Amino acid sequence: MAKPIIGIPAERRLVGDSYRNTVNQNEVVAVVKAGGVPVIIPTREPDLAAEYSELIDGLLLPGGPDVAPRFFGEEPIPQMDEADDLLDATEITLTNLAVAARKPILGICRGAQVVNIALGGDIYQDIATQIDHQTYQHHQTAPSDQGSHYVDIAEGSMLQTIFHGQSRVLVNSFHHQSVRKLAPQLKVTATAGDGVIEAVESKDNDLILAVQWHPELLYKVNADEFAIIEAFVNRSKKVSE
Repeated sequence: MAKPIIGIPAERRLVGDSYRNTVNQNEVVAVVKAGGVPVIIPTREPDLAAEYSELIDGLLLPGGPDVAPRFFGEEPIPQMDEADDLLDATEITLTNLAVAARKPILGICRGAQVVNIALGGDIYQDIATQIDHQTYQHHQTAPSDQGSHYVDIAEGSMLQTIFHGQSRVLVNSFHHQSVRKLAPQLKVTATAGDGVIEAVESKDNDLILAVQWHPELLYKVNADEFAIIEAFVNRSKKVSE
């Protein structure tokens, strides 16, 4: 039986005096452990997204820089961090192609925001300044493999099934942007106690799951977090069969 090919878009990073297409090793190792074959997708040529999309069975959208607000019809506020138009354009196109081809998507942190934007929603450019009440510390100072705040999981959601019926779990948190207006094709399936959206899923099927936290940094100490990645790879396996 063929192993599913999991595409992971690469972030541009400056190493020495050269730019490189990079993905985090944690996603790569987790996908391999779950039975998938990770393939790095360069993101400097958004026009090639269709060709890359043909090669994969599932799309993993990883964490990364802020999403440029022009992709959801806004101008940048002062609290915006660095963004990368080519990364944004490539990932948004890859998301829409995966949805059209009914290929599973797992979004992680930034990936949850990209999915929502690609499907017609938008995001807070900066939680702390755009939400009018006190929020949690969403960019934790604790080590990345430790949880920092709890999320409440919706009854009957795919996420709750993955977490064996749990309705409240402790997660890590490394973001200052988050989903605001929800895309029509999505539903909210986890929120933090301060109201920040922490997970979304597709409404009518099991193709999309996107979480605001980082299961790839938690799974070695929490088997349920690995189950998020394993479930995604298993859904992608159906495409490869």
